[in-house]
Amino acid sequence: MNQIFEALEKALTEGKDTILATVTASSGATPRGAGARMLVGEEGRLAGTVGGGAVEFQSIRISQEALQNKQSNIHHFYLSRNQIEDIGMICGGNATVHYLFISGDDQALLERIRQAREAVRIRRPSWLVTDISEENQLGLALVLGPEGANPQDVDFSHDDWSFQGYPEDHPCTKALLERPESLCQRGGSIEVEGHEFYVEELVVPGVVYIFGGGHVAQALVPVLTSVHFAVVVLDDREEFYDPSLFPGAYDVRYCDLNNIDRTVSIGPDDYVCVMTRGHKNDLEVEDQVLYTPARYIGVIGSLHKSKTINGILMERGHSQQAIERIMTPIGLNIGGETPEEIAISIAAEMIAVRSGKIELFNKPIPR
Repeated sequence: MNQIFEALEKALTEGKDTILATVTASSGATPRGAGARMLVGEEGRLAGTVGGGAVEFQSIRISQEALQNKQSNIHHFYLSRNQIEDIGMICGGNATVHYLFISGDDQALLERIRQAREAVRIRRPSWLVTDISEENQLGLALVLGPEGANPQDVDFSHDDWSFQGYPEDHPCTKALLERPESLCQRGGSIEVEGHEFYVEELVVPGVVYIFGGGHVAQALVPVLTSVHFAVVVLDDREEFYDPSLFPGAYDVRYCDLNNIDRTVSIGPDDYVCVMTRGHKNDLEVEDQVLYTPARYIGVIGSLHKSKTINGILMERGHSQQAIERIMTPIGLNIGGETPEEIAISIAAEMIAVRSGKIELFNKPIPR
């Protein structure tokens, strides 16, 4: 989403009209699910995607027509088997795409987009609200919350919460503020006062903590950041906690590997990758991480190494169930050998965990 924000900020700064295309519903084997977005200008696609192929080609055409008419639009793609060939798709399913017209002279929106980009940069809880109604759209609104905000405990009466973008006295604004939790969901549609809105969480909870800044970590960071993980690299060697080695990382820090709790606090949405300079350091980090509720724990190394370390962990009091939380050797088995290939296998495994395609063992409560 940040690429779309960047392109939209540029267009608004230059006073250019754009169309924000959003997949609002999908079923079957459509290329992208609900929530996929694409920004289109007069010259064509500026950022994002709604799936590629003929659907995207047609969406760009529809967007450019909407730009000429300076109005929003909505289109239903019916990808049933009898209609697949008509639009050049090889998969079935249906999709609805909403096309929101954004005027290039909307300076208030420009400020909100800048706020949204800053919120993403500092990982401030934030949500984008898009009016995807067929007519009389209210455009884009932004919800900002305090650090560590609980989406189930929203209180807009506090100054550290804000909802901006729609007129305060509009019936939709009042109705939305009466249902604050609906404005802070992970992603989905809500209907109020005859309008339909799509809510998207901009900062997905969860940080990837990489212990060890060696060659695999240096290859892994750009892959993870490209698929929207926030990555923090930790090492106790000055030459390996150099931010210049990890462009795109959310943070790069010194960390005493024997006392990681002095540097990080690992929560239930967080991911951990252990790839320090040696087995001893890996062991010490694993020992500590197993006492956290981390969503994912991956450790680099061979099966032989993992059996040895697992034996030591059990001697230190960890149960078999606890040790089964560890994904080792880390990454999907795609036959990779180079740091770059291993990085892709790790990222693929983490994406599968994030999407629910890989169900991890039930995590015991840390002692």
